[in-house]
Amino acid sequence: MLIGAGATLAGAAVALGAIELGMRAVGYGSVLTVVYGRAHYNPDLPELGYAGRPFARGIESNEGGADVAFNSHGFHDIEHARAKPPGAFRLMVVGNSFTAAIQVARRDGFVSQLGEALGQCPALAGRPVEAVNLGVGGYTIHQEYLLLRDYGLTLKPDFVVLQTNSFVVPGDLDPKLNLSPRLRRDADGKVSVDYSYEDTPQYRAKSSDFAVWLQNFSDRSRLVQYAIQYRQIMRDIAAEGAPEGAPEDEAALYRSFQQGRDLAFGEMAELLREKNIPFAVTIVPDADAESARPLGPEPVRDQWRQLAQKAGAPFIDVEDEARAQVRATGAYLHYLGANGASGHLDRVGNAFFGKALAARLCPLLGGESSASLAPKFAAQ
Repeated sequence: MLIGAGATLAGAAVALGAIELGMRAVGYGSVLTVVYGRAHYNPDLPELGYAGRPFARGIESNEGGADVAFNSHGFHDIEHARAKPPGAFRLMVVGNSFTAAIQVARRDGFVSQLGEALGQCPALAGRPVEAVNLGVGGYTIHQEYLLLRDYGLTLKPDFVVLQTNSFVVPGDLDPKLNLSPRLRRDADGKVSVDYSYEDTPQYRAKSSDFAVWLQNFSDRSRLVQYAIQYRQIMRDIAAEGAPEGAPEDEAALYRSFQQGRDLAFGEMAELLREKNIPFAVTIVPDADAESARPLGPEPVRDQWRQLAQKAGAPFIDVEDEARAQVRATGAYLHYLGANGASGHLDRVGNAFFGKALAARLCPLLGGESSASLAPKFAAQ
């Protein structure tokens, strides 16, 4: 009996080893890039529910295929000294997974591309441009505000760009899907931060020492990465299949989201005004398979434009240029773009977005017309 059990275990080990080697051979990887719990990420960052894993390394092959390399603060970026280099222009981009851009090498993300292109801006002639990427997958405007307030501003940025989207991600809409702090206005009119998520069983499980151990163990096994990813996909499917709430409940949830978003954005705008730091709001282009069709009504895009205008901040929307790019080249800007899906920006899309932003930002910095900075129509 013992011999039979041993043979079974040995066979299972060989089979699992073969699967592991096969996954590595085909380049599969799904490195875990965020960690929950204040004790598990860089102590420079405030309480955000979760943050990037410091020094995360691995392969991300779910969209494209890229080597992921995070810095000591858990961002898909190089290291940045707290003290700004003499004469440098430090541009900071705050955003979500589109800014983090783990689908491409960090040098190919739009933040790096933006910094490189701005080096050609006449207004910055002779000054080194340092682009700082503070993007984290799934971050809400609440987390972005707290991150900027308590960490980003310590890096003394000269200009801040807030990246947004034309759609509402589920975790931004429903607090239960994004275990993180939210700003709220209390009865006395003051703004406070709601940390009630810390008391939920879901948060305690995600921020446990075991969860962190499992993440660290997964760095050594593509099979474990797949198992964790598969489990999350099954959870997402179950959540999508759950009975929908009454229309009035959904409407109330959306109103609550809008109020929270507007409050957090207003606080961010006021903070930057107080620090005399100029900023702009940009929205990731959606152009791809449907680029030949007229752009239909987009309420979320219009709301972000109105918020930026109310705050006196430039709103940079390169959707028209992006659609022209796709029509001219046939090269999609997003992974899964051929299916009309809203995947993340691919290598071409990141390069386009970075250069298009530079062309719009340069005049805001005092430069001349920046047609030379605009992206060229180049096939993928």
